[in-house]
Amino acid sequence: MRFDHLIVRLTTITGPEWLMAYALIDLNDDVDVDEFRFKVPDLLDYHHETEKYLGGVPGDLFIGFFAHGQTHLFDEISKIKSWKEVKEVKEWAIVNFPTTKVKLSKLDWKVVKSLRSGAEKTAEQIAEELGEKPEIIQERLDYIKNIPLTFHIEPPNNNNWTFTEIHIDFKGTTFKEKMEELSKIGKPFGATGSKSQGALMVEPKTVDELKEMIKKVSEIPGVKVRDYAFCEDMIWKQPWLDKFIDERIAEAED
Repeated sequence: MRFDHLIVRLTTITGPEWLMAYALIDLNDDVDVDEFRFKVPDLLDYHHETEKYLGGVPGDLFIGFFAHGQTHLFDEISKIKSWKEVKEVKEWAIVNFPTTKVKLSKLDWKVVKSLRSGAEKTAEQIAEELGEKPEIIQERLDYIKNIPLTFHIEPPNNNNWTFTEIHIDFKGTTFKEKMEELSKIGKPFGATGSKSQGALMVEPKTVDELKEMIKKVSEIPGVKVRDYAFCEDMIWKQPWLDKFIDERIAEAED
């Protein structure tokens, strides 16, 4: 299990004031995409990931980030538009991941912080670090791992892309009504403000497997496949996350 992918999702369950969003951008012709994308994590307050986009969705880079409230969200979008390297923000949207509101204790957040410096640590190692009993730490690890977050990626696979998005629309139904069926194929999320009403994140090993997944999505009543995109060369970097976790430790109850 990749704890780094799970840990950052904990920001989506700390309260409704935290928003996850993305921006799909085109860069100016003279900008080196590969060089610029490595600068992006340090340009935003709460960067999540940056990928190159290939496929049916136009744009050079997909940038995922968090915002603390709507005002902050609009500030971050304005910031992206102001970058001299950016030709156009093709679209941006608030991402509505189906998450569950849970309460984490001070110890839970300390375990999360420990995992940030070594995702493969054992309960015994964390227990020694935190001065707790291994069985207590194992209990907290099991609790954290079983939080029902419905988004998870395990890069790299045997392709040159990290994951694939199947973008979808709904007719006569809603994302919420179809979430259970979509979850059998991939990891669904809704989007507010996007050109499509949602997307399904999948990890096909072959093009034929992707085609089969698209076919399965198309066969769900009320769901229409709009397009798809490959996301490759993910930059997974959250320079702000340690401070964020420290703040959660300080405010959490024992």
